[in-house]
Amino acid sequence: MTEPRRIAQVAIAAPLRRAFDYLLPAGIRRRAGPGWRVLVPFGRGREAVGVILECRARSEYPAAGLKPVIRLLDDEPVFDPPQLAWLLWAGRYYHHPVGEAVFNALPARLRKKRKFDQVKPACWGLTEAGRAFDPARLKKSPAQARLLDYLRQRQRPAHECEFGQSPARPQRTLNALLNKGLIVKTEAPTRPRIKKGVRLNQEQRHAVNAILAAPAGHGVFLLDGVTGSGKTEVYLALLEPTLRAGRQCLLLLPEIGLIPQLIRRCRARFNMPIAILHSGLTELERLRHWQQARSGEARLVLGARSAVWTPLARPGLYIIDEEHDLSYKQQDGFRYHARDMLIKRAARDGVKIILGSATPSLESLLNVRRRRYSLVRLTRRAGRASLPAFRLLDIRGRKMRGALSQDLVDEIGSHLAAGNQALLFLNRRGYAVHVYCHQCAWHAECRRCERPYTYHKKINGLRCHHCGGRQRPVTHCPACNAALLFLGHGTERIEEQLRRLFPAAAIARIDRDTARGKAALTRLLDEAQSARANILLGTQMLAKGHHFPAVTLTAIIDADRGLFSADFRAAERLAQLLTQVSGRAGRGSEPGAVTIQTHYPGHTLFHAVTGRGYAAFAAELLRERQLSRLPPFACMALLRAEARAGGAAEHFLAEALAEFKRLGQPAVELCGPLPALIEKRAGRERYQLVLQAGDRNSLHQNLDAWLKRLETLQSAGRVRWSLDIDPHDMS
Repeated sequence: MTEPRRIAQVAIAAPLRRAFDYLLPAGIRRRAGPGWRVLVPFGRGREAVGVILECRARSEYPAAGLKPVIRLLDDEPVFDPPQLAWLLWAGRYYHHPVGEAVFNALPARLRKKRKFDQVKPACWGLTEAGRAFDPARLKKSPAQARLLDYLRQRQRPAHECEFGQSPARPQRTLNALLNKGLIVKTEAPTRPRIKKGVRLNQEQRHAVNAILAAPAGHGVFLLDGVTGSGKTEVYLALLEPTLRAGRQCLLLLPEIGLIPQLIRRCRARFNMPIAILHSGLTELERLRHWQQARSGEARLVLGARSAVWTPLARPGLYIIDEEHDLSYKQQDGFRYHARDMLIKRAARDGVKIILGSATPSLESLLNVRRRRYSLVRLTRRAGRASLPAFRLLDIRGRKMRGALSQDLVDEIGSHLAAGNQALLFLNRRGYAVHVYCHQCAWHAECRRCERPYTYHKKINGLRCHHCGGRQRPVTHCPACNAALLFLGHGTERIEEQLRRLFPAAAIARIDRDTARGKAALTRLLDEAQSARANILLGTQMLAKGHHFPAVTLTAIIDADRGLFSADFRAAERLAQLLTQVSGRAGRGSEPGAVTIQTHYPGHTLFHAVTGRGYAAFAAELLRERQLSRLPPFACMALLRAEARAGGAAEHFLAEALAEFKRLGQPAVELCGPLPALIEKRAGRERYQLVLQAGDRNSLHQNLDAWLKRLETLQSAGRVRWSLDIDPHDMS
C-alpha cells in the first residue's frame, strides 16, 4: 500500500533557486496535484501564491517544521503536466530560479491571489439602431466610433477578445455602446469559416507543399524568403489545413507594431476567434485571450515574445516570423529566447514549426547545414514586384543639408514628384545627439551613465537613452558661459529638416517618441500604408515586416554606426538591418531603389550585402565564426555584475572566476572580468565574465554547483548579478 502524498513541493515567484515543501491538509490532499495554484504562508506573517510542482509522501525536512498549504486557489490546475515539465526544463536550461520561470508563464492576474474563473468572453453584435447609426457622430468618442465601425465592416457578431486592437479600453467602450442601445450581447458565430486565399505563385506553392508533404509530427523548417516574397501568404496557406482539422496555431512576431496588419489579414481569411497576446493589453484582456487559447476556443493565437508560453488545448502548428530578430531574446529577468523555446515546445508537442526570415540567423543557417532543419526558399518577390537596386552614396566632401546630402534630397524630390513614397531610416531618436561647448569642450553628460545626453526639442529637455534620466536643457556652458552647440542628428531633427525642404509633403515620423500607445502607432502605420504620408521617417520600428506598397525609395541616412562595434555579432546585425530596411522599397508595381549614405563606401560589408546578397555574406560570417570558435560554433554564457560601489562588480566576478576554477572544468574557457561595452548605467559600474565551451554539456555541467557557491559569497550581497545563457546582447 502506497503512502499518502502529504507533502507539496511549491514554486514561489521569488529569486530563490529552490522550491519549498508544505504540508497538504487532508481536505485538499485528494484534489491537489502538479500545476495547481495554492496560497501558502511565506516568510514572517506573509502569504504568497505558489504553484505545486510535485506531491510527495515525504520531505527531506522534518514534518514538524513544515507549514500547511492554506488553500487551493482554483477549481482546476493552471498547468497540465507536459506544460509544467516544459517550464521546469526551461528554468533548468537557463539556470533561473524555478519560481520566477514558472510564474513568468502566467498572466499577471494569476500571479496574484485572484481565483482563476473560466470567464467566457461575450459575443457582441449590432442592434438595428447600431446598423443605422453613423460612427462619424461619435467624434468625441473615437474608441466607440472605431469599435462600431469594426462591427459594421465585419457584418457579423464578434468575440470580446477580438477587440484588443480596436479601442483603448474595450470594456468601458462596450458598456457605453450598450447603454446607447447600439450593440447587444448575442450568440457566437455557429461555425468557423475559412475563406479562399490569394493564388500563390510557383515558389510559394512549392514551399507550402514541401512543408505539408513532410512526415507528420515534429519538424523544423526554415522559410528563407527575400523581402516581399510573400512569406505571410505561405503562413496563411499553412494555417488553413491545420485550422480545418480543428487544431490550433501559434504565430509569434517580434514587434507589437506588426500585429495589427497581420490581424487584419487573418480576420479577412479566417472567421473564428483569434487570441492576441502582447504587453499592450490590459491585465483582464490578456487573461481572457489566454483563457480562450487554453480552452481551445481560439484556434489562432498571435503574439509577441511572451506568447510563447501560452497554453493550447490542441496544438497543430507553430510559426515564428522574423526568427532572427533580437526582440525574441528577453534581456532581463528570465532571459529566455522565444525562438529556441518554441522549437523545444514543438518537439514536445510533436508539431511542425516554421521559422521565417529574409535574413536568417547564423544559428538557423548552421542547423540547416547540419540537417537539423529543412530549408525552404523563396528567391523572388511576389506579384510583379522586383528586388530594389542599391546605391552606395559616398558623402565625403559632398554638399549636405544637415544630415541629408544634396544628392539624396534631389532623389527624394524625384520620387515624390512621381507620386510615390520615400522612407528614411535613422536608428536614433531625438533632436541632437551631443550638447557641446566649442570653447572648452564641456558636454552635457548623464552622470549616472557617463554617456552623452540626447536633446529632445519637442519637450525641450535632455534625456539619457540608457537609463531614462532627464534634465532641463542648458543654452550656455556652465564652465565658461559660451553658447552651446547642438550636434548630431536624430529623427526629430531630420523631420524638421524635411519639413523645410519639402513643405508640401506629409511626413510621418515613427519612433518611440511619436508612437507611444496602441492608438498612436496604429494611426501612424495607417497613414504610411495608405500613402497619406508622402515621407516616412523612423527607427527600427519601420525596418521589419511592414508592407508599404507605395514606397519606391528607401534611404539609410547613417549606415556607418554599426561598422566598428566591439560586439562580435555587430556585422551580422548590420547586414540584417540593411537588408530588412532595404526590403521596404519596391514592394508594389513600381521599381524600388535603396540609397545608403556612408563615409566608407569601400567597406567590404556594404559591397557584400548590396552586391552578393545577405546569403553570401552570412556564409562568410559562418566561416569567420568557425575559425574564431564563436557562436554558433561554440556555446556561451555571460555572468553580469553591476554595483554602485567602485570595484565591487569586478571583485565579485574575480571571486566567481576563482570559484569556477576550483570546480575543475577545463573544457570551459573563461574570459574576464571585463568592463561591459556600456561600462556604466544608472549609476552602476558594469562588468562581465564570459564562459565558452565547444558543446552545451560541457558548458552546463557545473553551472548549478557554481551558482550555489556564488550565492554564498559575501561579495554577492554587494552587487546585482545574473547569468545569461546564449547571450545575444554583449553590451
